[in-house]
Amino acid sequence: MRITVKLFGEFRAALGIERLDLDLRDRASCDEALRCLAEQKPALRDLLFAGETLRDHLHVFVNGRNVAHLQGMATPLSPGDALTFFPPISGG
Repeated sequence: MRITVKLFGEFRAALGIERLDLDLRDRASCDEALRCLAEQKPALRDLLFAGETLRDHLHVFVNGRNVAHLQGMATPLSPGDALTFFPPISGG
């Protein structure tokens, strides 16, 4: 299946693009998608993962919904889904 990955901030800067298509096995999880992305785009590996663990400051969304309110990183993906992720934004 194919999903769209939308890139923001440092992730966009690392690749120089706003979005890309990612081919995955059917019903792949968000975790699997991010691991596949890091494998295919090594420039993102250290931005996404600390060793084998997803960086804990990242917010991951599927179709605009935070996966923390779904099934976490085990949230399954469907064809055509949009996956986004970014660090928390602060300011005042």
